[in-house]
Amino acid sequence: MGSEQYQLITLPNGLRVVHQRVKGTQLVHAGFTIQAGSKNDGQNPGLAHCLEHMLFKGTTHRKTIHVLNHLEVVGGELNAYTTKELTTIYGTTQSKHLSRLTDILCDVVFRSTFPEAELEKEKKVIVDEINMYLDTPEENIFDEFQERIFDGHPLAHNILGTEESVSLISQSNLKNFVNTHYRFENMVFAVVGNVSIERVLQALQRFLPLAQELNFPGVILANSTFTPLPTFQEVKKTDFNQAYAILGGLAYEIDHPDRWKLLLVNNFFGGPVLNSRLNLAIREKYGYTYNVESGYSAFAETGLFHCFVGSEPKYIERSVELIFKELKKLRTQTLGTLQLSRAKNQYAGQLILSNENRSGLMMHLGQSVLRKGKANSIEHAIESIRKVTINDVLQVANELMAEENFSRLYYVPQD
Repeated sequence: MGSEQYQLITLPNGLRVVHQRVKGTQLVHAGFTIQAGSKNDGQNPGLAHCLEHMLFKGTTHRKTIHVLNHLEVVGGELNAYTTKELTTIYGTTQSKHLSRLTDILCDVVFRSTFPEAELEKEKKVIVDEINMYLDTPEENIFDEFQERIFDGHPLAHNILGTEESVSLISQSNLKNFVNTHYRFENMVFAVVGNVSIERVLQALQRFLPLAQELNFPGVILANSTFTPLPTFQEVKKTDFNQAYAILGGLAYEIDHPDRWKLLLVNNFFGGPVLNSRLNLAIREKYGYTYNVESGYSAFAETGLFHCFVGSEPKYIERSVELIFKELKKLRTQTLGTLQLSRAKNQYAGQLILSNENRSGLMMHLGQSVLRKGKANSIEHAIESIRKVTINDVLQVANELMAEENFSRLYYVPQD
């Protein structure tokens, strides 16, 4: 979560800079978050992700090896990731190297050249990454489930693309994507660490390109309206030895007023905690599975709540039955006051722990300011959790978690 201690400044060129000073650390975390992800790929699935890779393959100032070495030689890290709606390019180093960090971030974001030879090599790397995910059923089934749930919408396709779509990406595709989306008004620069805002602004003034140096902007498409599709149930034969199932349905979009209620419900129902309802009811009670969980993904237009389980084939249907049994309890049985209090304390504690991750805090600030112009404090988040009532839990469960509203996808072995 962010904090009310952050400073937000909009530069004359339109770039928003969000900064939070954290004393007692020798590190600084900084990065650009751009409002462009796989949802913006258009006719080139995997384009945003391919671009993320290619940002490290040479600039007008540096060859690939110099990009890769720039922070590494002082013990720092440079990295990036792509989601369906955002791309973040970030780094971490000692505070005394803030200028070095800002230099390389500005260089790769604004001055990458996307050499043809490097592009052809990197396509092979991405295809290998795609194949790695295809060999990972937990990832594969979730991606395929989203493709079915969001079919016909830009959210549907896999962030990585396919081997075929990646092979068709050209240098001109990359440059056009940058010209369209990598613009000052479409990004935020976030910094968290023991550095002053004055040092941050001085570094940006030194390394940012002038506004007129950026290419003529293209047109950024608005969010697409999402139309819900009928539910589905499918069983797919696979080469995996285990069986897997994912079931779920549409949920709240990222700025929905009831989002915090669902986040709390998801956390105690099947979140990353050993005492979640699903873990206790299926793994601990019966030993049917090593991994059973629920999750909530929120996007600008819609959201997705899902439950996942992997087990021996003979246990998969029984495990799914038990998941629906727990969902029914959530819809029909009132949560006790003590149970709700414990769930709130647990989730609040998790958020406080995550807030100590300064790199994560930097990303949160950048993404929040980009999306809604501000970042909520950790106190605001905890207050939102504390306000959730017993009736709120029932309302969310009955609105979103009825069995008839869930689609199902199974992976089962061939034999």
